[in-house]
Amino acid sequence: MAIPTSQPQDPQGGATDLYVFGYALIMMELTRRLQTNTEQVNATQAPVNQFCQHSTLPTPESKDVVRPNVDTLYTQAWLDLTAEPIVLEVPVMDEGRYWLMQLMDSWSNTVADPSSIDPIAVPVLDQAQGVDVYAYALTGPDWQGELPEGLQQLPMPTNTVWLIGRTELHNDSDQEVQTVVGYQDQMRLLPLSAWPDNGSYVPPNGTYDPDLSTNPPSEVITQLSGPEFFDELAALLNRTPLNPPDDRTSALLAELGVHPYDQDRLPDPEVLDRAKAEGLELIKHHQGPTPVNGWTFFTTDIGYYGTDYVQRAYVATIGLGANLPKDALYPTASAQAADDTGAQIAYTLTFPAGQLPPVEAFWSLTAYDADSFLVANADDIYAVGHFAEPLTGPDGATTLYIQADPPADEDLQTANWLPIPTSGKFTVTLRLYAPITDELPADWPPALTAADEPA
Repeated sequence: MAIPTSQPQDPQGGATDLYVFGYALIMMELTRRLQTNTEQVNATQAPVNQFCQHSTLPTPESKDVVRPNVDTLYTQAWLDLTAEPIVLEVPVMDEGRYWLMQLMDSWSNTVADPSSIDPIAVPVLDQAQGVDVYAYALTGPDWQGELPEGLQQLPMPTNTVWLIGRTELHNDSDQEVQTVVGYQDQMRLLPLSAWPDNGSYVPPNGTYDPDLSTNPPSEVITQLSGPEFFDELAALLNRTPLNPPDDRTSALLAELGVHPYDQDRLPDPEVLDRAKAEGLELIKHHQGPTPVNGWTFFTTDIGYYGTDYVQRAYVATIGLGANLPKDALYPTASAQAADDTGAQIAYTLTFPAGQLPPVEAFWSLTAYDADSFLVANADDIYAVGHFAEPLTGPDGATTLYIQADPPADEDLQTANWLPIPTSGKFTVTLRLYAPITDELPADWPPALTAADEPA
């Protein structure tokens, strides 16, 4: 591609466009650095090409992530496919247990999503473990070769891949948690050259950089100056193909000296600092989805972004690593737990007959306090809808009672009651795994409604 010989007519506008374009890429990289900055696997980090398995359920005291879910245990890994493909093995689990392995490229696009509903592969025997597994070979953009029989190729458009796996819990008992942990123990990551093996493969230690910031990536990225941001972007583009290919952006990158890097063509630091300020404003004020009955959620244009770079950057600020809508939807609503006099407010959420969340897997409703953590309560109830089927009324409608104190009817306390705080703001999130989106009415979900009095 020929590099233009004249300076762009609007370097400021072009630089701002490129800031927005590169935002998600740099957020992904900062997240990767933080989560892989360790020599050994620990509770929140793992070296590259190794699993970080979450083996316990979150509680109100868990503050490492906001808005945790209590329906699944997470599996996470950052993969580097530069040297060779990486094999991912997922065990065949008991029938009816949902699992999802979300695979994202460096741009935060979900490029593959094998699951229990659509595993893509056929089971093969892992002789070292004596269990049937789905075996996937994740191949980088430059890899060429043939795969051994039994491996399902999943081509990745970038050599850096973020894997976020979810495995369903049927209840919150210790026995059930250990069942899922057992499945996690049967998951494997290993280089193609080591597959299959006799179980002797030992991954190498990672590296630890004591100077790397431990601040959240969302803070680190805003602390980068304009020139620092564009230095990061230029370095990442040396090893990261555009996905999707975009001739217009490629031309702009060359025109401003970002890629291929040309210091003489790069705009002045003042222009780059202004590009940062303008870019952050564009991202902040991007129009999100129109609320439905007080609920905000994406049903399109999330998980894979094409050339909608503002949308991609916006989602990176509110939920980096978002799923494709066909895999999960997360309607969220907020309300006040008490009125101006301090009196507690009770709410109901009623699904008319035949309008429970339509899913192939499962759904749940979780409450969070003003800081987006689970709501502490004496009964240790943090979500409803999943572990126990809510009771329905005589008309077939299902009403959930969202209030601080338990309903007087003990039957409703088991599966229809979701505790909320006694004061302040709170939010509730519906989680729909494998949603049947074509069955969602245009005015769904129904509104969260303040009750005249607690149930």
